[in-house]
Amino acid sequence: MVSKKIPDFYVSKDNIIYYLVFLFFYTLIFVNVFTPFKGAWYNLQDYSRIQLFTDTLVITVGGIVVLMLSRILMYYVHKKKGLTVFWYVSWQIIEVLLIAFLYAIICRYIVGDNRSFSEIFSRTLLYVPLIISIPTLISHLFFSVLDKNKKLMVLTDIKSDDFVGDDFVLDNHITSPNSVDSEVVEPKLIPDDPNNSPKTDSDSEKGKIFNFLDEKDELQISLLLNNIYYIESAENYINIYYRDKENIERFTMRSSLKKQYDKLEKHGFLRCHRSYVVNFSNIALLRREKDGPYLDFGVSGLPKIPISKTYIQSVTEYFIQNS
Repeated sequence: MVSKKIPDFYVSKDNIIYYLVFLFFYTLIFVNVFTPFKGAWYNLQDYSRIQLFTDTLVITVGGIVVLMLSRILMYYVHKKKGLTVFWYVSWQIIEVLLIAFLYAIICRYIVGDNRSFSEIFSRTLLYVPLIISIPTLISHLFFSVLDKNKKLMVLTDIKSDDFVGDDFVLDNHITSPNSVDSEVVEPKLIPDDPNNSPKTDSDSEKGKIFNFLDEKDELQISLLLNNIYYIESAENYINIYYRDKENIERFTMRSSLKKQYDKLEKHGFLRCHRSYVVNFSNIALLRREKDGPYLDFGVSGLPKIPISKTYIQSVTEYFIQNS
């Protein structure tokens, strides 16, 4: 469990911003309206409401700045290596320690609090988690629901806007280009007939294994070609998304996307974006939405892959020739 990688939506750019904004307002309102921990964290003797609001505003902004810098670093670390549950939880504990430490320094040596540094630090260390735990839990639940809804929309809310006349459909999905709402239809099972079923190029690739070599030409992972969904560029690294039994896994290694594509192109892999290479045999359909054309695997847990203007013509021609 602790070694499992966290979902990407935990540390996406948008969700980090939403979380910090929600945490800021929650903390400010919570501390000023309920004035919790009276006599424990704050010394509220002779404190006016205006003084309390001003001080808590400064403290809250300071804490949010620390968290913002921390989450920016977390975003890039996860993008390159992928954070596990253990490291994600450990990271949040370190954030609490850092906030408590900075708060104790400010109170003791700048504001001139008469309490000892250890007393301020220990009390802050107790109450910071109590304050941020509720908004953190709410945010995680909310982001989880949003992510599940997005995945469901990929599978159930398929709309066909004219894409060069029609949607291009492969193997296991059928859409009606004449209707506004295209219906996804499950494939019919046809018994294999070894005498009448000609082998296609896709069939011949299914049993082949591809060795992924890093920038130093050292073997990092070997995968069945048919199990690979797509490869994503992440600066000096690539993320390989593939099927392992019933699960979708990600493997990160140091390499350029171009190096891998040069070897995978002959195996039916398609460059559709400067950051993506997809396995054509696993694509369910190609369709256009309001924000542009996408490739869809039709698999829960996999995102839609965008097609950039640079590659739209070559992708369209490839679909026409091979679908």
